[in-house]
Amino acid sequence: MNVNKTEILRSIRREQRNSVWINRSMSALRQKFGDRYIAVKNRKVIDSDEDFETLLLRIRKVGDPESVTIEFVTAKEYIWML
Repeated sequence: MNVNKTEILRSIRREQRNSVWINRSMSALRQKFGDRYIAVKNRKVIDSDEDFETLLLRIRKVGDPESVTIEFVTAKEYIWML
């Protein structure tokens, strides 16, 4: 596999944009997708499922699955106290 530096940086930035969007949208995502895995592409939920493997199989059929970020959304917000 021959991946160049530009492609790697583009992939990292795409993942970062999706992750930032997920964190900023978590309250709304919890209400709609609580206790489910979500697949996000270009800062938009394109699919969800309670089972990671099932969701992953569907996402692999989508064109350019590398551009999809998958995260688990808990129904409740947890606060970690150390």
